[in-house]
Amino acid sequence: MKTRILYLAPEVPALSATFVYNEILQLKSLGYSVVTVSVHPAEAKVTDDISTQIGNVSILYRTPFYRRIAASVKMLFKQPFRFIGALRQLISDMHTLKINRVSVGQLYRFISAADLALIVEKYNIQHIHVHFAHVPTDIAMYASKMTGVGYSVTSHANDIFERGYLLKEKIARSKFFATISDYNMRYLEQFDEHNKVRVVRCGVDESKFQSRKKEKSNGYTIVLGVVGRLVEKKGLHILLEAAAKLPNNDILIEIIGDGPELSRLTEIVERHGLNDRVHLLGKKPHNEVARWLQQIDFFVLPCVQDKNGDQDGIPVSLMEAMLIGIPVISTELSGIPELVIDQKTGYLAKTNDTESLVKTLETALGSEEEKKIAIVNNARKHVLSYFSQKKNAQYLGNLIDE
Repeated sequence: MKTRILYLAPEVPALSATFVYNEILQLKSLGYSVVTVSVHPAEAKVTDDISTQIGNVSILYRTPFYRRIAASVKMLFKQPFRFIGALRQLISDMHTLKINRVSVGQLYRFISAADLALIVEKYNIQHIHVHFAHVPTDIAMYASKMTGVGYSVTSHANDIFERGYLLKEKIARSKFFATISDYNMRYLEQFDEHNKVRVVRCGVDESKFQSRKKEKSNGYTIVLGVVGRLVEKKGLHILLEAAAKLPNNDILIEIIGDGPELSRLTEIVERHGLNDRVHLLGKKPHNEVARWLQQIDFFVLPCVQDKNGDQDGIPVSLMEAMLIGIPVISTELSGIPELVIDQKTGYLAKTNDTESLVKTLETALGSEEEKKIAIVNNARKHVLSYFSQKKNAQYLGNLIDE
């Protein structure tokens, strides 16, 4: 019989975390019963059909604080020894963190953990799985101690590199501690004293992505396409600086998306006189994006680490482009080289390096058609082998069931 799982994430179901709700839906399709809990209400709402498939979602931070205090008192009387054990963990953790904003936050999250513990008992949950190793994991590990129900984690990027507090404790207390790349795993091994770290990739549903039949509908020789939120870590400022150095005037760069980097990108375009070669298209409906993907020659995402230390792990947008049959160009950042293998499944430049990106673009644009076809075929096979959503969900389920 399949384990009854509680899923906890910062915001779910949300457009900003499609990998979370898609994983939930895959586990449900595999026969698992999943109860979903979100720390915060989702700001970017998903479509009604997705909400219906996910079902009811409990929002922890929507519960009035006095009710969370009442939940703590209730758990103290229901499970006194476990509750005191969780309280000892909290005191130990606050001592490790010293007196700072994070340690004070631990107390707040401990109180919220009692509310989660009541949900665990209400639905007879057998395992708690958490996405992101910061706030949601804080809540889950104390709720786990209060209830005796084990927990596991899927960690991503900034939650371990930028906000990776108490990683040693979180890994030790978990049933297993998953992460999305070998790159992350190598980093986490320094905190793993019990061989609990596993790689469980955020995959894509291959059934939704068929190889395209490319159609050209413009007069440009080559179209470089980007779709995504316009934030610093996507490295689009590097792409535009590189575009200014490319000698070929028959190249068009089309960028779909919106975000805080828009004014910066607009300034670069105007400064270099790239208005005829760079089109900032803004947000587009899904059906328009799908048609647009049929026409571009390369998908480009030159990821960087931003000024706050945030960075992508392995962008799902690259996986999707590779499944569709679009050659991809990215950078040697984080786990990206595990997906985009230079000259085999795509093209890689050094991260945050304009000159390197120029050379990589020139190599990609100058590739013979036979080589591009081979890269596209290799890319699709690679995604299907290692980044299949169904395969990775099944592996996650097996880890939970063990």
